[in-house]
Amino acid sequence: MSMYLIPKTIHKKMDCTRKRFFWQGGVEKGEGLWQEIVRKKYVKQNCISHLKYKATNSPVWNDLLKVREYYLKGRVMVVGNGKITDFWLDPWCGAAALKDKFLDLYIICNEKFCSVARRERDCPRWIWGKTGRFSVKSMYKHFFSEEANEPNKKIWKTKLPLKIKIFMWLIQQNSILAKDNLLKRGWNGDSKCMFCREDESIIHLFFECSMAKYVWSMVAMVVGGDCRPSSFDQFWYWVKIFMPRAEKFHMVGLAGICWALWRTRNNVCFEEKKVRSPTEVICLASLFISFWAELQSEEDKLLLEGGCGYPQSSGAVALSIHPHEAPPGDAGVVLLQGRGAERLKLRHMSNRFGDLIKFN
Repeated sequence: MSMYLIPKTIHKKMDCTRKRFFWQGGVEKGEGLWQEIVRKKYVKQNCISHLKYKATNSPVWNDLLKVREYYLKGRVMVVGNGKITDFWLDPWCGAAALKDKFLDLYIICNEKFCSVARRERDCPRWIWGKTGRFSVKSMYKHFFSEEANEPNKKIWKTKLPLKIKIFMWLIQQNSILAKDNLLKRGWNGDSKCMFCREDESIIHLFFECSMAKYVWSMVAMVVGGDCRPSSFDQFWYWVKIFMPRAEKFHMVGLAGICWALWRTRNNVCFEEKKVRSPTEVICLASLFISFWAELQSEEDKLLLEGGCGYPQSSGAVALSIHPHEAPPGDAGVVLLQGRGAERLKLRHMSNRFGDLIKFN
């Protein structure tokens, strides 16, 4: 067996390959000893954006930190568990960091250095119990509490015709004969909405249909709201925010709009009547509310007749529709504003139909 000395150049290449194998790993592994040591000594559980220059660091590592900003500009994070992704400084939601997109929010933020993931794992918290843990007892107690039954109580306490009270109660029970409920009973007719040709349901008819969106957008515009309700549950939160001083009229207004939409829908469905403009529904709702004002106290009656239940003394804008005041071919929408109830007629509202149904 013979032994020969290899040339220095070949020895050097072999030594480089050996070092590269131990410190960088093989071709398929991707990471080696160097990455593991750096991660445990310098990075630990921090985000790259949070690492700081220290005198005790390796000179090589500190030099790398000097060019970190250039590195970060060319890097985006693909979020896994989010522990090493900085919420503000790393680009993880798009191509730019949230700090650059929303600088004003970043400036006033108290916690500027936080990862996308929380320090603790996600866990549910039960809000209907004092302990924060779910129990059948707490759920049963909530559903039979006064707060849960508040809409039903308002229906029967509000001064409305009995027929309207029953109608609103049936809506709360999801029991009026909208087309989805008719299908459940074996009906074989057309299930599409008479206004927009989407599938008809109670929620769709009163909130999601383009006709309903127009009505609620108009009401939201009048009361100064920046959004419209999209369900009955959301309606009760919505009116508390935008009409807190008109609580006694909330059910009256809701009943007027729902009854107007229902009557208009039935006229189209059974009598084949055509709706010239969505504003006709608002006119009809206002007309119903004016009729129901006769059932209220004298003070409440004046408020309902003057502005659909929105107190003018507060200086808020109120809505009233008087068809007999409208010129020929006009739907007759009238805005009442301030104590003097200055009437501003909005003509040709049908031209704004597309804008109003996009209101959000």
